[in-house]
Amino acid sequence: MDLSKIKFPAEAGSGIFDNIAEIAAQEITNSKVNKKTQRRKFYDELIMWNERVQHSKKSKEEKYLELEPFIKMLKAKVAYAKGRGHIDDAFQNIFNRCIDQIKDAQTLQHAKLFMEAVTGYARELEK
Repeated sequence: MDLSKIKFPAEAGSGIFDNIAEIAAQEITNSKVNKKTQRRKFYDELIMWNERVQHSKKSKEEKYLELEPFIKMLKAKVAYAKGRGHIDDAFQNIFNRCIDQIKDAQTLQHAKLFMEAVTGYARELEK
């Protein structure tokens, strides 16, 4: 997969939440290594950080800057899961590309939406 296509903020007509997300889902479901529970765990944590930013009493940007180190730490958690054999390079590369693209509250929201689309497509492909 061409990871450069995963780019936030998402632009109209980019296909990020449909075509690109579906290709990413195919990449991660092609492997028996990627455990559904692990993929869901990382998606759920991304949701949690997004909720904290989007629903803060502070400004979204102020709250994002406060939580940014913890959001970026998701890459270390993914590396740990890979080291334990729960995910493969494909998942790590796709997820890390999303985390690397997060620069503010808007791109965090877009990363969450992208992983939501990937999770949905992956669920369909696993049936």
